Amino acid sequence: MARTIPTSATVSPGQFITGALWNAQVKGTTDYLTGVPVCSVYASSVQSMPGSNAMTALNFDTTVLDSDGGHSNVTNPSRYTASVAGTYLVIGSVAWVSTTAGDRRIQIALNGSGVIGSAASFDPVNAVIYAHQATALVSMNGTTDYVEVMVAQASGTSLSTNAGGAFSPSMRVIWISR
Repeated sequence: MARTIPTSATVSPGQFITGALWNAQVKGTTDYLTGVPVCSVYASSVQSMPGSNAMTALNFDTTVLDSDGGHSNVTNPSRYTASVAGTYLVIGSVAWVSTTAGDRRIQIALNGSGVIGSAASFDPVNAVIYAHQATALVSMNGTTDYVEVMVAQASGTSLSTNAGGAFSPSMRVIWISR
């Protein structure tokens, strides 16, 4: 269900603050700010990514928290679609199985396109589990805009993400302002 952000009260000198005005304005704003839209999802199983270095959205099949129903584990499981307009902090993470072949990349995407300044890349030198994270501030319209965590790897063959505990691919989305 879509929510709207309450507006602050405006009163004139001599105007009384009634219970109705207080509840609609002051209490409404306080209630909203103590329960802003937030989502935390992760992938409980490995995902095979092509070795062509093409950015591919991660799918998230487990929802820890989704206060406003912006994520589905079945329909478009890679996406969080905002139901409240505003600026959001988006955090994505991924871990790769052990191998030294090829570059690994991660970025946050808004409506399928990478957000400038949100990408990270590394070239592994040891065959150990490598994990990295990307963050971005994005503005979403509250109806059709969506965010994803996209990854790529250039090992030359398919490579799986790691899944299990702290290394599971994840996405967190938090509303921070109008």
